[in-house]
Amino acid sequence: MDSTPDVSLGDELTVLVLKGKGDSIISRMKDGRVILFNRENVLFNELEPGMTVLSKVSFIAQNYIIVDPIAPPEKGVEAIKLGLQMVTETENWENAVIANALLYVIDILEEA
Repeated sequence: MDSTPDVSLGDELTVLVLKGKGDSIISRMKDGRVILFNRENVLFNELEPGMTVLSKVSFIAQNYIIVDPIAPPEKGVEAIKLGLQMVTETENWENAVIANALLYVIDILEEA
């Protein structure tokens, strides 16, 4: 996700794909804005919840932004770590503690 709430047209972001309502997919900025994926993008149909995808900001509104994937989406440890990092920044401290613990375990396993 973006490291600051400010984002500009053309910025590149690594985005975690999340499940939206129904069959839709979304993501979230740290400031709470929804990230939508351009459905006309050639990579859109490859996106699934739990993946990360390098994307370029193509539209900015007050409550949401639209991004265009610019690289094939990826699964695996990096996607998991990004999702856990998002949880550590929530106001729910119990979930944040668990997410931090899981990140710590992943770091230990990666060093082994």
